Amino acid sequence: MKQYLVFQLYAPMASWGEEAVGEVRHTASIPTRSAILGLLAAALGLRRDNEDALCQFNQHYHLAVRPLSSRERWLRDYHTVSVPRENKKRRYYTRRDELSIAPEEIGTLSTQREYRCDGYWHIAISATPDAPYTLDAMNNALLTPHFPLYLGRKSCPLALPLAPRLLDGSLQDVFLQAAREMVAPELEMLAQGGTHCYWDDPDETSLVSQQQRSCHHQPVSRKRWQFTSYTRYSGLLQEKE
Repeated sequence: MKQYLVFQLYAPMASWGEEAVGEVRHTASIPTRSAILGLLAAALGLRRDNEDALCQFNQHYHLAVRPLSSRERWLRDYHTVSVPRENKKRRYYTRRDELSIAPEEIGTLSTQREYRCDGYWHIAISATPDAPYTLDAMNNALLTPHFPLYLGRKSCPLALPLAPRLLDGSLQDVFLQAAREMVAPELEMLAQGGTHCYWDDPDETSLVSQQQRSCHHQPVSRKRWQFTSYTRYSGLLQEKE
């Protein structure tokens, strides 16, 4: 029997960043591995400039996601950003440098950002034997987080408590138990879907993998914004008789 830390994520808007190419910042349909690890690290109080601690933390947990929302929508927000035109003779180290060193070279860039609306997800975390933090420690951190938590962007604060709890059993069992015990009354009409699950543990046996996908959301370096790939599995969750 395996132990999992299970918690819920819900907000009117969430943005799970995909690879940023061009002027549109797309969002994934489910929370990415890097986003969940970042949320857990923030709750524990790991600072972004603590590269060694973050690298150690990011390697020792398996994540699983069960989307529950049947009415999820998405929107695209339009932004204009002031940026300096390309000039190889100048170097800008901060945002203040960009706006103050050469104000005559400032131009406007149009960008668009995508958001998921009314998304509701259950997250299950398992730990390897040499994990730097126990699931119990992370459970306590989610109850009293060190830093403010948000879903992908600072403009996406949580709309409900995370309601973390430690559950024992198979991954299928803990997701089914969480659905019975954790769904708030105000979300019962929203949480009518949820037959699909996504996970990254190659040894998972209670769920049957129907698809494998290579994703690029495993953090390597926060300072250099580097990520590497991992295999994400997906399959159907079967309700028990």
